[in-house]
Amino acid sequence: MQSTYAPIIELLQQQRYKEAEVVAKDLIRSNTLEGQAWVFLGEALLHQGYGLTAKRVFNRAWLLDPEAAWVKSVYEALEQTPDGDERVDIVGLLHVPRVTVAAAILARNEEQRIEKCITALYEAVDEIILVDSSTDRTREIASKFSKVKVVSIEWRDHFAAARNEGLNHIQSDWVLWVDTDELLLEEDVCGVRELAGIFHHHPIPPVLHIWHLNQIRGEVHHDFSQTRMFPMKRGLQFWGRIHEQMSSSLGMYDEETYRRAVRIRFLHDGYDPSVIKKKNKLERNLRSLKMMIEEDPNDPGNWLFFGRESLLVGQEEQAFEALLEAERIGLQTPRFGRMLDVYKLLTQYYMSRKDWKQAETTCLKALEHNNQFPDAHFLLAQIRMKQADELYLQADFHLKKAKTSIKEYRGSVSADYQIGQWKADLAVADLALRAGKLAEARHIYQVHAKRYPNIESLSQRLDMIEKQKQLLNRPM
Repeated sequence: MQSTYAPIIELLQQQRYKEAEVVAKDLIRSNTLEGQAWVFLGEALLHQGYGLTAKRVFNRAWLLDPEAAWVKSVYEALEQTPDGDERVDIVGLLHVPRVTVAAAILARNEEQRIEKCITALYEAVDEIILVDSSTDRTREIASKFSKVKVVSIEWRDHFAAARNEGLNHIQSDWVLWVDTDELLLEEDVCGVRELAGIFHHHPIPPVLHIWHLNQIRGEVHHDFSQTRMFPMKRGLQFWGRIHEQMSSSLGMYDEETYRRAVRIRFLHDGYDPSVIKKKNKLERNLRSLKMMIEEDPNDPGNWLFFGRESLLVGQEEQAFEALLEAERIGLQTPRFGRMLDVYKLLTQYYMSRKDWKQAETTCLKALEHNNQFPDAHFLLAQIRMKQADELYLQADFHLKKAKTSIKEYRGSVSADYQIGQWKADLAVADLALRAGKLAEARHIYQVHAKRYPNIESLSQRLDMIEKQKQLLNRPM
């Protein structure tokens, strides 16, 4: 991919922006879903002073690549760029077919939330299907909105069955599934239909991952794992009593789908511990997951979710066995897309047991599966640090043992008596220095510098500590 981009990168670096624009447009025509090509076009337009058109182009790039790192700096630059003339050719490039979108909401006794949820969605979609099993005023409140159609169901502890029933009542080309504890961001209202149009004619049934802004203990956690948006009439449906997954009607892993994260952002507080506890979600989930394993023991996803929920309630051995089973079956299931989840949870389990060797082995499996997975690199770094801590402790033990045992050693091979005099102590000081214990290391170095002034490395070590102290004391 880098070789494909090399010519346009060179043109941009040489400030040949008109030529870069031509190359970028050719890249887009060959693959309209390539977010980076849109970024190149936006940059070429921005530098030519077409601010408004560049902004539309960058908006398209961000829709297609929600995790992009360029967003903040680019939009700041756009504020300093003149609007420029309208570029009809670029408007044509941005055009997508007009398709209709339904929002589908699964609800049960949500009279406190339903109005805000619907209001946030209202201008983004053409119809709203409320799949409802409430005994409170949820249905009555929702019915006040003209776009809303209520589908009454009897709740049977089966999320996929309830969602699939809702699919039977949708008239639109696409559907976006929303929970009542999710609020669509106003800035993304226009993006819903645009994204449906972008992916509408994809040869492989597209399944789009939305962007969750999970509010947990006052912090926002970003998540792109939820598959919520897809076209109707492409043979897609939900599977699973709980943690339902989207796939072909032929089976969960029997037909290929095209999966892509997109910039449709929802505020979500359903994962906050207070909410989970209030609704007894974990106990409900484990109950349903046990039933799913009994019904289909060969689905690795069932074992993964059972293991994950078991960890959350503290049933660690049960979780461990389930995750091992998820790994075993997952490796035999080509279209199972969550092996990284399995390896991440197993790594964390081994780390909680301070089994650094197994944690390392499992983490390396994750990197073998996908060498770009940031969590695996981060966890492996944590493991290496813990291994280093243990090695430091072992080194400290053996240094002290070397110093004391020299008094008792009576072997035929002569011992190095400098170990007892100064070598072991200096090595202990070196360990302290590596651990950031500057005062402890300096004290040992100073004592031995007086005793053994001919050891040049001691003065070098003391100089290094003094420089470190000066750096630490320097005002910010």
